[in-house]
Amino acid sequence: MSPIPEATPELVSGVILAIVAFLSISIFLGVFFRKKTKTFEQWLVGHGDIGPIVTGFALIASYLSGWAIFGNAGLSYTYGWSGSWLIGTICIMGITLCLVLGYRMRRYVKLGARTVPEMLKVRFESRGIQALAGLTMIILLIVYSVGQYKAMATVWTITTKTPFQWSLLATALLVLFYIAVGGYTGTQWVSCFQGILLTAVGWTLGIVALFWAGGPATIVESLKTQTYTAPGGDPSNISLEGYVLPLSSPKYLAFPGVDWIGVTATIFMFLLMATGFPHNIARFLGTRKVTKREYWVMLLIVIVGGLTPLWIGVVGFAGRKVWGNVLMTDTQYAPMYGDAVGALVSMSAGGTPLASLFAASVFAASVATLAGMVMIMATNITRDFIHNIKPTIPPKKLLWLTRLMLVPFIAIPLWWTLTSPPPVLSELMAGSAVAQAGIFFFVVGVSMYWRRATKWGAVAALIYGLVITILHPKAYGKLLGLYHWGYWALALMIGSATLYFLVSLATTPLKEEKLEKMFF
Repeated sequence: MSPIPEATPELVSGVILAIVAFLSISIFLGVFFRKKTKTFEQWLVGHGDIGPIVTGFALIASYLSGWAIFGNAGLSYTYGWSGSWLIGTICIMGITLCLVLGYRMRRYVKLGARTVPEMLKVRFESRGIQALAGLTMIILLIVYSVGQYKAMATVWTITTKTPFQWSLLATALLVLFYIAVGGYTGTQWVSCFQGILLTAVGWTLGIVALFWAGGPATIVESLKTQTYTAPGGDPSNISLEGYVLPLSSPKYLAFPGVDWIGVTATIFMFLLMATGFPHNIARFLGTRKVTKREYWVMLLIVIVGGLTPLWIGVVGFAGRKVWGNVLMTDTQYAPMYGDAVGALVSMSAGGTPLASLFAASVFAASVATLAGMVMIMATNITRDFIHNIKPTIPPKKLLWLTRLMLVPFIAIPLWWTLTSPPPVLSELMAGSAVAQAGIFFFVVGVSMYWRRATKWGAVAALIYGLVITILHPKAYGKLLGLYHWGYWALALMIGSATLYFLVSLATTPLKEEKLEKMFF
């Protein structure tokens, strides 16, 4: 058995060098595109000239985030094969669907939309739905931001022994800087660079880890002999070789893979969530018209990048085979637990070069997603609330107000992560993913294609989705006896869809002449 590696001076230097290189490129791109940003609208959506390669890799960076490039290793390490459902077995289907639906956002940009909620205002001619969608996004994206912070902080703690809180602050400052400097176009180009980095490093680490652990056959045999251990060291006699993990205690029923109900809910989640993520769909706001050939190039990028989460899952399986459950029982790995496995495998299997690149890629994933989400939340306040109520406010004031609002939306999830970090990163983020999938796939994605959709159908889905989100098994659902993640997730997604369609069919849509400009 390979010993669990410790950070060396050479590794610390390599990680710092890789992060500095990443920061330098990111800052250069941000400053370069800052010069092209003259107005508030350009800061939001650029010049509408972003091509297919930049859009494709930016979408990959936004979609992968901390859960895929980092958290998936913790899932497979902690839960074995039952964790593979949350790793994203069918995520390629979801992200490809996002590409198909999201491209139509261009049409709404021409009609005046500069944010996702503003697209809903245009689609339904309702300022109220714009504000409600903005509020819903803020609530769900704050939760999702927590995972990005933990991903980056864990890798830094493992590879450099930097204190957890300093790693968190570094991420927060970087996000604040390059969004404030570059705006949408800056983050779009930076995210393209990050998407390329994430895909290359994720594939490389997964393949290296597979050989390091002795190959697929030895990993499969090893999992047959291992049992589930909860974060903190609570053991069980349940084998990790099954595709479900039948944990009966109420506190464990919030894990999707406890039975096939949860697995079914997970499949639906991945099918819908890529389009449901506002920070994904927003990537199309500044995209130019592409040719059929360019569209296929973008699709190929999405497919290759979409396989990255599976390779990161392999890393967790490899770590479990080599080290057993030690990361779940040894107190030195709290509060990271199984989430530490990705960084440790990169150090042991790839040495300083691969560990440094992995640290930089996790940093890039966290920053890319945080940047997209923080920018969306800030513009939800200024564009979807302030400008919505008072359209005459000067654009320069809106720009500075938006930059000011970046601070609280960086600070709130930062404080949450500092005071109460999630034991298993991707498990927490799945809750926000279900809510975004169940609500925004229909309210945003389907509404761009379904002429019969009405604002009341969208409002019903938004309100219902928010209420059921609060009833998550690890939130207020337990007060009502709702402990099972699968039932909760299916109730949210199916319920939101049902209300959206039924209420839309029961209410009056926009007049045909108004719909014509959106459905020509």
